[in-house]
Amino acid sequence: MQRTIMLTAFLSALSIAFADPIADSRRTAIVTSIERAAPAVVSINVSVVRAQRNVPPMFDEFWGFFDIPRPTNQIEKRRINSVGSGFILSAEGHILTNYHVIEDADEVVSVTLPDGRELPVTVVGADDRTDIAVLLVREPQRLPTIPLGDSEDLLTGEWVIAIGNPFGMLMKDPQPTVSVGVISANHRRVSSSVGNGERLYQGMIQTDAAINPGNSGGPLVNARGQVVGVNTMIFSQSGGSVGLGFAIPINRARRVAEEIIQYGRRRDPWAGFKVEDVQSLQPAILAELGVRTDTGCIVRNILRTSPAFEAGLRPGDVIKKINTQQVDTASDIDFVLWDLFIGDACALSVNRQGRDLTVSFVIQEVSTAR
Repeated sequence: MQRTIMLTAFLSALSIAFADPIADSRRTAIVTSIERAAPAVVSINVSVVRAQRNVPPMFDEFWGFFDIPRPTNQIEKRRINSVGSGFILSAEGHILTNYHVIEDADEVVSVTLPDGRELPVTVVGADDRTDIAVLLVREPQRLPTIPLGDSEDLLTGEWVIAIGNPFGMLMKDPQPTVSVGVISANHRRVSSSVGNGERLYQGMIQTDAAINPGNSGGPLVNARGQVVGVNTMIFSQSGGSVGLGFAIPINRARRVAEEIIQYGRRRDPWAGFKVEDVQSLQPAILAELGVRTDTGCIVRNILRTSPAFEAGLRPGDVIKKINTQQVDTASDIDFVLWDLFIGDACALSVNRQGRDLTVSFVIQEVSTAR
């Protein structure tokens, strides 16, 4: 009996030792990360209203000769499925996506989950400058969510997964697509010409994970299944992925989403001054203003009720840095301010007629500061 027990134990140990190594190796950290995150990734369905003419424009003058009703234009309402992606933030049904995913839509109708459920949604609010929007499921039910990570805790070269619905209108099933890559770089300063200089495409995460049309608004996920970025754009001459994808860091996206959920909008940060690039002014003007530096931005206008004026900033001061960010052009200041929130601290390194000083103040809301 004892010998039988020992033989059974030996065979059991032997089976463990010779378990299928390929089967074990298939369940990698990337696989478990996708299984954790993908159920909460949604495709976004919108409707577009278009006016369709019953009669060609060349006949417009014709109807004026006759006392009969002119034919009216026919309104056509079309539904477009899966123009972009998003992901569920909370059990209450808040969904985060890019603003540019929904900005041209007449109505955001619904979202489709990977399990096939289609849920009606409303737009809670959006912020054009940071390219973030928040939707809300109208009738919350049992919803999967994705945990949010820390975009400041990223290592160049670590694995990330882009999850979304590229070319979603061509697909007949709701399951999202995944693509795997690495963090190519972090805190990328994208040219101010991208987004026509009106969007905060600064401090971006760069990845070589394939991002294609329809991926916008979907999550960039780390190996723990946590969202570290919002897939937003690519650089490509062909329109397809060439390994230059960019995501908005989740730390910024989270704060914008929290503002939208609480206030229905992103409160507009305000400092109360306007500047002009030093390099754009003639030497004679700079000499007249007492400017003794050839870089930075000179303060041309400032409101006396502004937080910056109360902190000591004055016309003629040349701003060299804002919160450790070097200032070369006015857009450098704008981008830092757009990334701040009401109550955040702001420090300006200033040169005043050859003397260096620091001006510090707290960001206020534009609607309440004036």
